[in-house]
Amino acid sequence: MNFFAKRRLKKEAQAARHLVRHALHMREDVAAAAHVAAARTAAGALAAAWAARDWERLETACEGAAAAAERLLPPRAFPKWRENVEVLVVAISLAMACRTYFVQPFKIPTGSMQPTLNGVTAAPQEGRRWCDRPPFNLVNLAVFGERYVEVRARNSGRLEYAGNMNDQYVLRIGAELYPLWVAMKPDSLYFNPDPDKSMKLNFALGDHVERGQLIASGRVRQGDHVFVNKVANNFARPKRGQIIVFDTNYIPEKERLGIRADTFYIKRLVGLPNETISIRDRHLVVDGQPIAEPFPFRRLLTDPAYRGYVLRPGSLLGSAAAEIRLGPKQFLPFGDNTYSSLDGRYFGPVSQQALVGPAFCVYWPFGPHWGRSR
Repeated sequence: MNFFAKRRLKKEAQAARHLVRHALHMREDVAAAAHVAAARTAAGALAAAWAARDWERLETACEGAAAAAERLLPPRAFPKWRENVEVLVVAISLAMACRTYFVQPFKIPTGSMQPTLNGVTAAPQEGRRWCDRPPFNLVNLAVFGERYVEVRARNSGRLEYAGNMNDQYVLRIGAELYPLWVAMKPDSLYFNPDPDKSMKLNFALGDHVERGQLIASGRVRQGDHVFVNKVANNFARPKRGQIIVFDTNYIPEKERLGIRADTFYIKRLVGLPNETISIRDRHLVVDGQPIAEPFPFRRLLTDPAYRGYVLRPGSLLGSAAAEIRLGPKQFLPFGDNTYSSLDGRYFGPVSQQALVGPAFCVYWPFGPHWGRSR
């Protein structure tokens, strides 16, 4: 027997020895006594042949050990399917455990954190491009979260404004409702869309629309999806400037403000326990001192994409003299899109019990915000 044949036989002998030992450990207390005795005899013959380096006997002993182990551990039906199902169940269990106790994914529901984090956004577009046709549209949606949307009239009549629904502006023709992804210009009191950040509107309010006509079209991008660290607050106190997720069920008077229960908001933490918060000259002021650090607060003041913190009529901070005083276990969250954010300026501080944890990463869709969140 040449060198390579001996090398192969050595590996087979080691595998057979491991197999018969495993079978005995697993089944010797429940298997038939004859099968257990045969397995022990086969294991002894294999050990003796190995010690003597009798290659002819070793090959026969390997076959005998494998046969004895198979009698102790009879093969199950559909072994490959069983293995795949077991792996899938374990993977799902681990994922659910991580989601429950460690890291949880969240979707940005609104535009209150723009441009740091986006909710669902839209851009004007008329007609499909090559990337909006199968199969490219599926790749575009899966990777970048983008899709082309057209809204056509299902009936004829006058176009009217019907309000908001699920973070969309809704138009109507008669009893038919048409939700649109539209962004309003800052300080808009009425339906006043920003044409660069909305679907392309082909009709104005009050226009007559015929059935089948295109009301609006545009490129809609899904909101950022973030990972939230659910254990961070158990080991470290929440810090000013963190992007945090909190439970809306702990917001007082949420019904009066139109805040949905059993959902989560994501904002930036601006106020800590026992502090007094105000806004002056678009600066966040804490206990009388303007705040420009850490980096997110400096960015709000210097980056032209942001506007700083603004006073909002009808809010708790409607004037430069207004203040919000926080209790011992209260935190104050503001949005970065301060012209259009239903945040702590309206509903005040939230309790420590409401905090889920800080958001630390955008995992989908791929784009300028993908990666670490600041």
